[in-house]
Amino acid sequence: MTVTDLDVLPNLRDLGGLPLAEGRRTRSGVLYRSALPAPGDARPTAVDEWPARTVVDLRSPREYATRGHPLRSQKTVVHQISLLSDAEVAAPNQGARLADIYLGILTNPGERLVDVLQVAATAPGPVLLHCAAGKDRTGVAVALLLRTAGVEPDDIVADNEATNEHMGAVLTRITRFAPELGQAHPNDRDLRGVVPEAIEGVLASWDARPGGVRAWLRAHGATNETIRLWIARFAG
Repeated sequence: MTVTDLDVLPNLRDLGGLPLAEGRRTRSGVLYRSALPAPGDARPTAVDEWPARTVVDLRSPREYATRGHPLRSQKTVVHQISLLSDAEVAAPNQGARLADIYLGILTNPGERLVDVLQVAATAPGPVLLHCAAGKDRTGVAVALLLRTAGVEPDDIVADNEATNEHMGAVLTRITRFAPELGQAHPNDRDLRGVVPEAIEGVLASWDARPGGVRAWLRAHGATNETIRLWIARFAG
């Protein structure tokens, strides 16, 4: 059988190897990000270990409930942690206000980002984070984990921008594999691709707080032990 672009999970990458202080780098085989997996996907070549042992699906309840998750198995546990509501996902004219949407994730479901950290710090790895396109909700959640581990903002923005290289395949697969939202997908938020200023605003919001992103996490319910476990696991 011939493998086509539609058969390969797009925007999948291992977030190991990103620079940290003192010449260190994030560990490979710990944290992956991607767009929406689909039934029948070919085994990806972009990562060494597959499938991930833990998956965090950041889609809304309506998106998530349409069908069983294709990666769920006896070896892979799937956690559903919604970062946008059904109404927010389907709302029109989102491309013009991506920065507001990103900051809204910090304000409204901020505690759910703490849940993402808890899973990433304690569940068996590799841990895969994804939403539909793997750029907005996934971008904010990944930025949180990277910044907590000590990755610098410029490197986080560059990683998020790498998603734009895959947007053609991402949009084609959303149209085929996420019909549950009808004409809302692909929406203008997805069509616009990654907007660097949106994730830069999130990072600036965290860094402006005394104590940075780790203080933000504690203010939203994260424990020092969970933060320590994540740093030791990914950046240790």
